[in-house]
Amino acid sequence: MGKRFACFAGSCFWPCQKCDPAYIHPMGLRFSAHMSGACFFVTTTFNRWREYGRLEGVYDALIDSIKHYLTKYGARMPAYVLMPTHLHLLLVIEGDRLSGFMRDFKKYLAQKAIRELGIRDLPIWRPGYDRQVIYSETVFRTKVTYIHENPVRYGLVERAEQWVWSSAGDYFSDKPGPMPVWKEWMF
Repeated sequence: MGKRFACFAGSCFWPCQKCDPAYIHPMGLRFSAHMSGACFFVTTTFNRWREYGRLEGVYDALIDSIKHYLTKYGARMPAYVLMPTHLHLLLVIEGDRLSGFMRDFKKYLAQKAIRELGIRDLPIWRPGYDRQVIYSETVFRTKVTYIHENPVRYGLVERAEQWVWSSAGDYFSDKPGPMPVWKEWMF
């Protein structure tokens, strides 16, 4: 039997017309109004596409920050990838909390960059971040694949599960990545 999405409200893990007939989803438009319990594909980039990820300690600091703020904001992360110039996260989070999550985790790394990582070329992040509401299982699975294949497309590894700084190992091997992944969406 195929895998199905787990559901908080009905048959999927974000609000939908099937679970709540009064809900009208935004059809995945970028920067649409946030909604409660939505799933977001998020991308944020280092300023001027600098390869800060190649500096010692940067990925570890990102991991510490993301883990902390996942707990603080009650978010779940089905997939992620940390790249030398940017990162992608798939987050299930209360929609109105996404901006706080992003602000806080980026601020944490920026402060740590100055104090401990020796990065003096500020700002470390490009302003803002890109977010896309995930509105269907098909789009969700497409984003998970995109996230995991990013290091392969970038030429960093030959197979997705070889990139240590991603959730690909959690899905395709017995070697999990450095951050906990919420896989309960699958059953």
